[in-house]
Amino acid sequence: MTTAIDGRGLEKAAHAAFTSGVRRFVLVSVFMDALREQPRSESFEHYMRVKRAADIHLAGTDLDYLIVRPGDLLDDAGTGRVNAGVSIPYGAVPRDDVAAFIAASLFHPDLNRTDVELTAGDTPIDEAAAALTPRPWRP
Repeated sequence: MTTAIDGRGLEKAAHAAFTSGVRRFVLVSVFMDALREQPRSESFEHYMRVKRAADIHLAGTDLDYLIVRPGDLLDDAGTGRVNAGVSIPYGAVPRDDVAAFIAASLFHPDLNRTDVELTAGDTPIDEAAAALTPRPWRP
C-alpha cells in the first residue's frame, strides 16, 4: 500500500501535473530524522525508503516543486508560528501549521525546486515562507 500510494501515486500525480501544464507541485514528505532515537519496524523503514524515492523522483522532474518535510505531526491547534529551513533540528509541529505553511508558500512562487524541513517555532508562518524565498544576489 505504501509503495502504491506514496511511491507510484506520487509518480502518477507528478506526471499528470506536468502533462496538464500545472507547473507548481507541493509534496508533503517526511523528516528524515523521524523516529531515529527509537527502534523502527521494517514497515517504517520501507515507508522511509519509499518517501525518499518519491522525493528523488519529484526532484528529477521539470516541475516547480516544493517538498515540505514536517517533524512529528501533532493534532494540537496550530500556533501560526514555525521553524522552517533546509536543515533544522528535529521536532514536532501541529498539522494546522503544516497546512498554513503550504498555503503561505503558494504566495511565494520563487520558493521552488527545494526541500523545507518544518517544526514548531517562533517565526510567523508568512515570514518563514518569505524568508526562504531566494533573493537576487547583489555584490
